Formats: sequence, C-alpha cells, structure tokens
Amino acid sequence: MTTQPRIPDPETAKRLLANLRRSRLAMEAATLELEDITMRLENDNRQYRKLRNLVLFLGNTFRN
Repeated sequence: MTTQPRIPDPETAKRLLANLRRSRLAMEAATLELEDITMRLENDNRQYRKLRNLVLFLGNTFRN
C-alpha cells in the first residue's frame, strides 16, 4: 500500500514558501553577479586583443 504525502500545516507551508522565495532571490542575485563578471571578462578580453593587435601591427611596421 502506498502512502500519500502529508500536506504540511499552514504555518509550515508559509515558512517553506518564504524559504523558497529567499532561495530564488539569492539565485537571481548570484546569476546577476555572474553575468556582470562575464561582461567584465569579455570586455577585458576585447581590450587585450585590441592591444595585442596594435603591438603586432606596430612591431611589423617598424621591422619593414
């Protein structure tokens, strides 16, 4: 015989729902922070490539 899951009392349900909401907000905040870090890293990478290309260009210019 299978047992049905027990429905929590209203206070427990309220507490669990509040915990889920806090967890969701924390996940959203972490996601936003990771997106910000990713954007900064992508920007740093673009700047590095621009500088590297400039150095290579100038190096080739002065060799000729």
